[in-house]
Amino acid sequence: MISKERVRHMTKLSEFENEESKACQKATQYFRRDYVAMELIKSFFAGTIAFGLLFVLWLFYDMENLVKKINDMDMIGFGIRIVMVYLVFLAAYLMITYIIYNRRYTKGRKKVKEYYNRLKRVSSLYREEENISNTDDWEV
Repeated sequence: MISKERVRHMTKLSEFENEESKACQKATQYFRRDYVAMELIKSFFAGTIAFGLLFVLWLFYDMENLVKKINDMDMIGFGIRIVMVYLVFLAAYLMITYIIYNRRYTKGRKKVKEYYNRLKRVSSLYREEENISNTDDWEV
């Protein structure tokens, strides 16, 4: 006999496996701090590249003013300002990365826990059904 509750649980399990399992897989493979640290390292390099590209674009955009002021410009002060802007940009970028991946880890672990609880429930429903069918065989 088909159990509606078991079908409902199995449908939810299938949805999880098809849609969300890949996203949650990393959350189950690592501890929280390892997962977040790995993403912070990736974001450090991505943020550095993004800042470099933005800086080059700004240089091309403001090339005319830079050429006019290059002889009168304090290069050390200019370099220090660029480094300070880079550090602020990177700190903000890494803070956002930390918040996002910390939440993803928490949500992923929660979804995986729900998945395993559903698996246990389906397994118990199968065992209950087996026990019922085994007792029916003896009553004949």
